[in-house]
Amino acid sequence: MNKRIRIATIASLVLLLVSAGSVSAIFSGQDPETRANRIVEIAEGASQKVGDLIDLVYANTTVVDMIETAGLTDDFGGNVTLYGEGNENVTNANLALENDDYEGAIANATEALSIFREVYRSIQIILYNSDVKIGQLVDVDELEEAIERSLDRITELKELISTEAPIYSNLIDAEELLTQAKNLLPDNIEDAKANLREANVLISEVCQYLKQVAQELNPQRIRDYCDEAEQYRYRFRGRFEQAGTEGFDVNGFLQTYGYQNEDDFMARFQEMIENARGTEDLDDVLEDLEEIGRTIREMDQNLTYEVGQYRERHGQQATGTGSGQEGSGSGYGQNAGVYGGSGSGSGQMGYRGGQ
Repeated sequence: MNKRIRIATIASLVLLLVSAGSVSAIFSGQDPETRANRIVEIAEGASQKVGDLIDLVYANTTVVDMIETAGLTDDFGGNVTLYGEGNENVTNANLALENDDYEGAIANATEALSIFREVYRSIQIILYNSDVKIGQLVDVDELEEAIERSLDRITELKELISTEAPIYSNLIDAEELLTQAKNLLPDNIEDAKANLREANVLISEVCQYLKQVAQELNPQRIRDYCDEAEQYRYRFRGRFEQAGTEGFDVNGFLQTYGYQNEDDFMARFQEMIENARGTEDLDDVLEDLEEIGRTIREMDQNLTYEVGQYRERHGQQATGTGSGQEGSGSGYGQNAGVYGGSGSGSGQMGYRGGQ
């Protein structure tokens, strides 16, 4: 009797239960742009699921040997090649979206879905005929990788959201769930899976929040943010001057953070502001604004700390008399992200919502 082996398969309702034509019909009542984006999104998800299955087969040397013993190696390889053609359709669909060619995007995405569905079905048959038992069990290594991907996503999102934003707690909760999931492995797979699903729901809510907030971004808010950033630039100039009069080595301090001197810092900070003002692409704008915010936070905190240490060593007292001076700080250090926070007043530069 041949030994049967269970390998993980990726469940896909789109591939198993819904034909490409049906997917297109589901969104027929929507406007062309929304319909095209949604179908392309589904095709990308299908590509990921089939790709995961192919990778899983190749990663299991025993399964590869069983496919070879059954004389189906070429058949499997042919499906991998066909899968690559489907990915080309997805690429073409995205290019069509960029050019507002919604009909072309839908046509390419629908063709990709048909290919992925056929590849998925064919691989199932190949595995069955190779005496590989298909189960709905999740491989421990695969589950661990999924947990790590979600943790990486949380790290990325933390860079974008203020710790003061209510939605930030989702990331903390999700991180705890994922940590628990890792500790549950390898003995308790089902509970680990449940934790991963719950964590991903929380992460998804954060992504939806960011999407909604990003839609509120407009040219005037960008200008306001950049104008306020320039005010921080002037405040830093004043703080450097004050620290220098007390004997603090400003240029030496800046050199430890990669700047040649004060003028170099000011020029590079101004360049960040001008880049944000001149950028039209939303993703680039968000990246530019986050870089500005991160620079302000880090410079404020580091300068406050270093000057404070210098004064302690020399028996001096803090001389701050207002926002931006030593002893009070800029206030931005408490608003640790681009998204969320109060958005105005008291030195907080969050340029968008999150009350």
